[in-house]
This record gives sequence, structure tokens and C-alpha cells, in this order.
Amino acid sequence: MKYIITNLLFLVFININAQYYTGQKVFASKFPSEIFDINMDTYLKIINSDQDLIVAIENVSTGKVIRHAYINSEEAYEFKNIPVGSYVCKYMWTDKFSGKKQYNKDDQFLEYEENQYGGYVITMEGSVNGNLSQSEISENDFFN
Repeated sequence: MKYIITNLLFLVFININAQYYTGQKVFASKFPSEIFDINMDTYLKIINSDQDLIVAIENVSTGKVIRHAYINSEEAYEFKNIPVGSYVCKYMWTDKFSGKKQYNKDDQFLEYEENQYGGYVITMEGSVNGNLSQSEISENDFFN
């Protein structure tokens, strides 16, 4: 009996503390179907810092998000088979101090060309002279 109660309490604890997992498509209903090109051996790897984050990859020419994922703090996620095109990343997170949602977008494009292999790695780390600048955007800009 003690064993059953212990397991039951453990399961209740897991359900109460359940969170999103890295790679989860939390906004599948807001973004169109994901776009892949299985013939492209390309990737975009996001190495996250100390807070949970949602990353959306937007095609610059169409303005549409082709992929998105939730990434837990201190974890990494790799988007694979990125099609030919120019892309920017958009980011959403909740500010630890104010509790407000924040939205940013990269200022530089990521280029994926025909017959390219490999990709990009973005490390989410606050720095004064980093090599990838971002601009604040609105919630509407994030989802459109």
C-alpha cells in the first residue's frame, strides 16, 4: 500500500510540474504547416541560455514562419532540412522580473543556398558586442 501511495504522489507531482519540452510545437495552430526540404542537409541549431524560449524561423521573401519550437533553458534544439532561402529568427520569452512576454527578431538574414550543407549555430547569450543583433517586435509581428 505504501508503494502505491508513493507512486501516486510522484505521478501527481509530475503532472503539477509538467512543462513544455524542448522541440514542442506549442503554436502549431497559429503557424502554418512546417516546411522541410529532405534533400537539403542543412540545420539551424539554437543553444539556449537561462530561460525558456520559443524560436520561430521566418522566410524573408514570404514573411511566413516555416518552423518553430519551444526550447527549455540550458538546452539546445536543431532545426534540420532548412529549404533554400533567406531566413530570420524570431524569439518569444517571458521576462523573469516583470513577467511580461518579450519578442525580438534578428537583424541579419541566414542564407541557405542550393547544394549547401551545414548550417548555423546561434547561442542565446547576452553580450555587449555580440555578432548577431536583434530588434524588439510586437506580439502581432511574432505571429504574422
